[in-house]
Amino acid sequence: MSKKSWLVTVALPIEASSPAEAVGEYWRYVAELGPGELPAYVSPMGEELDMIPYVAGEPTNLDPEEDD
Repeated sequence: MSKKSWLVTVALPIEASSPAEAVGEYWRYVAELGPGELPAYVSPMGEELDMIPYVAGEPTNLDPEEDD
């Protein structure tokens, strides 16, 4: 199996009074939630619109409108 490049991102809205404070809050939040609760978004490099959310290493549906 050949390796390919993946884009893995974690994006969180953070309220802060400065960029430095926002970064500090980001890392506190990441450490607090950890991989069991914090979603990471994965897509093949160059195909960012195909991103899939993962929580605890498993694909996860985070769209409440799709819950049936």
